[in-house]
Amino acid sequence: MTDIQPSRLLPALFDNIDPDEKITVLNLGPALPETIEFFCAYRCRLHITNIYSDLPFPVIDPDEQDESALDAAMDEALFLAGNEQFDIVFFWDVINFMSQDAITTLMAKLRPHLHEKSRAHGFAVHNAQTPAAMEYYGIADQENLRVRRRSKLPSGYQPRLQGDLGQLLKYFVIDRSVLMQDRRVEILLKARL
Repeated sequence: MTDIQPSRLLPALFDNIDPDEKITVLNLGPALPETIEFFCAYRCRLHITNIYSDLPFPVIDPDEQDESALDAAMDEALFLAGNEQFDIVFFWDVINFMSQDAITTLMAKLRPHLHEKSRAHGFAVHNAQTPAAMEYYGIADQENLRVRRRSKLPSGYQPRLQGDLGQLLKYFVIDRSVLMQDRRVEILLKARL
């Protein structure tokens, strides 16, 4: 079962996108048919990596400080090509299921693929007691999200407040945010390089 949920930030994300110019998009969520169909209207290279299926990522042992297992797992999950530059990154709510070390590693892997006009979209929580969402999202159209029910929650839920994400997403700054009905915060980010 799917529902449509209006988004106040998707229009702002796509306002500056010329449908005739080529864009490159990184979707860290599942390959949903409506999201793929939406981007068919653009001259677009869509890189989809369902990072949810790779959760949880290896934990760094504080005594050993060996990041190699986490680094290798993130490389395998992202499977990023050479010097591809992303115009848009969709984090969705995956950052609420990642450890701080995993987010730091994700940012390090993304940095070479960002440029000064890169933008991103995602979800934070309004407060730390907000339970994990049983929904996940795709794009219905330029103004609406497609909401689907999860069959099960990914493991490792770590609710991230908007302020926390401002620090953890090292190469982005929160441009705008909107509180949603379910106590989640929809966020729009721009590159900070």
